[in-house]
Amino acid sequence: MIPSVNFHLWEPCNMRCKFCFATFQDVKNSILPKGHLPKEQSLEVVEQLAEIGFEKITFAGGEPTLCPWLPDLIKTAKEFGMTTMIVTNGSKLSEIFLQENKNYLDWIAISIDSLNPETNLRAGRAITGKKTLSIDDYKILVDRVKKYGYGLKINTVVHRLNHAEDMSEFIDYAKPKRWKIFQVLPISGQNDNKIDDLKIGGKQFLKFVERHKELQKNTVIIPESNDDMKGSYAMVDPAGRFYDNAKGKHNYSRPILDIGARLAIQQVNYDFTKFVERGGIYKWKRLSEFPVKITLSGKVASGKTTIGKLLAKKLNYKFVSIGNKTREFAEKQGLDIVSFQNHCLQNPEIDKQIDKTFSKECNEEKNLIIDYRLGFLFIRNAFHIFIKISDEAAIQRLKNANRQKETHHTVKLRNYKFSQQFFEVYGIDYTAEKNYDLIIDADNFSSPDEIADFILNTINEQL
Repeated sequence: MIPSVNFHLWEPCNMRCKFCFATFQDVKNSILPKGHLPKEQSLEVVEQLAEIGFEKITFAGGEPTLCPWLPDLIKTAKEFGMTTMIVTNGSKLSEIFLQENKNYLDWIAISIDSLNPETNLRAGRAITGKKTLSIDDYKILVDRVKKYGYGLKINTVVHRLNHAEDMSEFIDYAKPKRWKIFQVLPISGQNDNKIDDLKIGGKQFLKFVERHKELQKNTVIIPESNDDMKGSYAMVDPAGRFYDNAKGKHNYSRPILDIGARLAIQQVNYDFTKFVERGGIYKWKRLSEFPVKITLSGKVASGKTTIGKLLAKKLNYKFVSIGNKTREFAEKQGLDIVSFQNHCLQNPEIDKQIDKTFSKECNEEKNLIIDYRLGFLFIRNAFHIFIKISDEAAIQRLKNANRQKETHHTVKLRNYKFSQQFFEVYGIDYTAEKNYDLIIDADNFSSPDEIADFILNTINEQL
């Protein structure tokens, strides 16, 4: 079963997006005049979704923040153990809402299609179709969401009016954990009357995605074509029915409250393989218990080894390092560490063997602090940290350790070799911030001990 579900609990919306593929006018006109279930029935739907095994629930609309009992739904879902998310246009995302829901709401997805007011006005991405949000409004929203510790996601629908635009500067500012880019989707019975002037082809869509590919360093980008979207989402409509869009129109089950969620879900068509292939499974849970493993990555002289040992001491965990494992392999070859690392560059299979051996040992143990640049890639059920440092600070740290020959050139060269080695062997950029649960800039701290305390405080806050 697909492990996440979208509950479109609320048909009313304060914007008039012409491309919207979930207007539910068919539902409103046929069986649900108000466009939503009463509060108690909505709560029961959430409970039934949890009981049949959904791990994550996304509350959508319409505009879900217009629903007075949205906080009750979020809290109920969280109490039943689900990861919670809302998808919102942001117009009602107040400081009070963010403050009051921070203990129960995990993710906030903001729909931002363009930073151009004229584009948004023509597309209907405007309050009552007349008032758009400005780029400053969106920046304030992003800052608020991050201030309260929510996971930030941005959703963008690419259509004829915005497909040539460049959102790089804003996305780089926002640095969402995930950026979903959708090709505008025609759905019969939902947007028939307005979609023709907004449709784009696959090539136009891919050009928009390609234009923003450099942002993948700090953000996970998930492009979804029309084919990717069809049949790959588990969804519930405002009347409390499962529905799918596999054939380009909504196919509804009987109401969950009439026949039960377990039977109702069997009346729709969801493709689990497509769900996985479009990136539907990711690390969506917030911490519920203190991590039994913490990995530390970083560039040369970032202090990760020192910080790791301090963390191990404070937590009474065991400290392990890939460097020690590498030295073991070097000694077996009769080489010093520098010669061995050069040997590995010529023989990538040696690196793979070291990683396989070291990660297997780490994955079989608990209560570890792991000094390992590739920990995010190989260590399961861990909290992954990357420590940044400027070249100037790195050189000073090395000189304080009596390594007087270090210069900008030597530091840059060593960092380049690590990056080159990991890219050639695994095709990954280990410095990409999207790979980590926490990014720390060592330049902002006065000592490794201060960084270690910051890490512990941050994890405790997330709990």
